[in-house]
Parts: sequence; C-alpha cells; structure tokens
Amino acid sequence: MKILIKIILLLLAVQLSFAQSIPESVKLAFAGVWQYKTKYQTNTVKIHFEPGTDYALFTDIGSGMAPAKTLKANIKGKLLLIPAVQNENDEIELQIINEKLYLHATPVLWDANGKRLQSQDAQKVQRIFKRVKRL
Repeated sequence: MKILIKIILLLLAVQLSFAQSIPESVKLAFAGVWQYKTKYQTNTVKIHFEPGTDYALFTDIGSGMAPAKTLKANIKGKLLLIPAVQNENDEIELQIINEKLYLHATPVLWDANGKRLQSQDAQKVQRIFKRVKRL
C-alpha cells in the first residue's frame, strides 16, 4: 500500500514539473477586464489566470444580454491563442500592444466530418480593447 502511494505521489510530482510556468510579465499584461466600445454597444472580456495552470481563462461577457462564454487560451510567447472549435468559436489570437488588447479572430472552414479544412485569413477580424480594470 505504501508503495502504491509513493508511485502516485511520484507521478503527481512529475506531472507538476512538466507544467509550463507562466511568466509574471505575461500575467500582468493580460489579466484584467477589457472593453471594446462602438456607438451602440460595449463588448467586455475578462482574462484571468488560475493558480497552478499553464493557460489563461478568457471570458467573453459581451454586452451582458447573453450568458458569458469562457474559453481556454494557451500561451505562446507573448501571445494568447484560442484554438478554433467547430460550432463554438473561431481561431483567436490575443496580443498586447501599447497597453491595448488586440484580438484577431480568423474564421475556420470545416468539412462534413468535423475536420478542419482551412483558415480564412482574408476574413480576419481585428478588435482593439482598452483595459478598464486590472485583476
């Protein structure tokens, strides 16, 4: 029984050692509540990092009329990447430039079997969000 517990603890320690540590500069740059305003609506998103994880949680609050949607964003250098999921979201890339959050969304085409065909770079959408609250 003791050997089994030691093996389980060893496996947990190995798993934690492989977890990517997120640089504090990336956390400080992205974490917060961000808004994109137009004449008739305001779109709000929230980015936060859970302790002990190697990803960020991106919550699209929107204008508040519909339920918020939370997506998992992977870290790649100084970018946050949200992979496309069929019938849920486009491919999203988040970047901080001059204290503003640049969101690039690229629509993705899927075949009838649910396999990804291609990205439509010509229809890429860019939104620039301003930080309204630090977390």
